[in-house]
Amino acid sequence: MVKEKFLKTIWPMLGWLGASLVILGYYLNANEFATSWLVWFAGNLFVGIFSIYKQAYSTAVMSFIIMAMNIYGYIQWVS
Repeated sequence: MVKEKFLKTIWPMLGWLGASLVILGYYLNANEFATSWLVWFAGNLFVGIFSIYKQAYSTAVMSFIIMAMNIYGYIQWVS
């Protein structure tokens, strides 16, 4: 019972955390911070995991593809 209640609480929080990190990543990128790519990566990871939980597979795939783009963007930015 406690575990089920915990999971029902944690999943929405994971989704909101991911969405918040993606928005923060946009802000950091607009202000030319290299860390924006890493924040975006974490946000997309959380959104992707949450999307799998919600069986929103197209959104999950999109998030994981964007994660690869985040890595590429970070490497290009710092080199």
